[in-house]
Amino acid sequence: MPGLDLPTLIVLTLTINLLVAGYMALLAKLQPQQSAFWHWALSCLIFVVASLLAASRLHHVPPMFSVLLAHALLALPPLLVGTGLIRFIRGPLAAQPLKAIAICATVYLLLLSASYTVSHSTAVLNAIAITASCIWCIRLLQALTKPQFASRLLQSVLALHALTMLAEIYLYLSHWHTALPQQAVTLLQLILLSHILLTTVAAVLLPLLFFIAREQLLMQQADLDELTLLPNRRHFLRESSAYLAQDGANAQLAVMMLDLDHFKSINDTFGHAVGDTALKQVAQILTQVLRKTDLIGRMGGEEFAIVMPNTSEAEARCIGQRLRQQVEQHAGMVDGKPLNLTISIGATYVQQFSGLDFQTLLKQADEALYEAKRSGRNTVTFYSAR
Repeated sequence: MPGLDLPTLIVLTLTINLLVAGYMALLAKLQPQQSAFWHWALSCLIFVVASLLAASRLHHVPPMFSVLLAHALLALPPLLVGTGLIRFIRGPLAAQPLKAIAICATVYLLLLSASYTVSHSTAVLNAIAITASCIWCIRLLQALTKPQFASRLLQSVLALHALTMLAEIYLYLSHWHTALPQQAVTLLQLILLSHILLTTVAAVLLPLLFFIAREQLLMQQADLDELTLLPNRRHFLRESSAYLAQDGANAQLAVMMLDLDHFKSINDTFGHAVGDTALKQVAQILTQVLRKTDLIGRMGGEEFAIVMPNTSEAEARCIGQRLRQQVEQHAGMVDGKPLNLTISIGATYVQQFSGLDFQTLLKQADEALYEAKRSGRNTVTFYSAR
């Protein structure tokens, strides 16, 4: 790393990293279940300390500290970003690849100790270590599907950082046995500037991963029924109405209301835990039998609703009977207890949804469900206008 007179840039970026480190530490205290923040806070703090040590070479601090120790520490920040990502992606108690890290760290320190007095060697070794860590972090982030935008943005920053380090390696190796020409010095100054800025950008992006992921989780939790993990009533009604308004106006359509028979008796006889298990089994059967284009929701209690776009009446009757049979055959036993569980289904069908009100169809399906209950349960009944 060439000697540079960039005090304003250094002070600014180190101040930002100190602030980010403090912010990460605060988040770690506020979110104790997310241990990744401690890794990232330490990463920012070590980057500040290592950068100050490297800059101290301009003030004739012995190479043992300004070169050897500085470059030993400079390899740690991207490594700690990776260990933090493991905890963020896989959980707060996820195992770290300590053996691999220990081997790589030992090899790096041995090479650094043996060659830190040799021209350019510390810069090349450090750039190699940072490049390897950036690639490792990118691989870890590829397993993170949500939040996709923040993950890809951070991957791009890390990839750019790795390319910057490779450019530094190339420049130093190209002038290994000669003094650096002015053009190379200028390029290395730009590389140092990029290194500092990219490190800072990556540090700022890390909390963004957490906040976007948490926001998406909260939105998902608000839309899903906690027990069955199906869309809740509000989300089901919103999604169904939106779909029918946009894509289903001219389509034939079937709407079903489904209810577990004698569910109160099951709760009273076997307890609410068994009743909850029965609800989850029915939800699982619905998910398995229904098509990907069908919309399902838990309306509350033991009642579910289904919207089947582009479905003929014959297809709807067939699907309804299949659902009824699957529940009767596969949900009769819960936790070793014979529940003899069955369902009743009320349905309505229209050849063209356009001009109709979705709430009217739900009401018709509900009336058909009431008729199915009244006629003996464990049956599929379609609405007929009186």
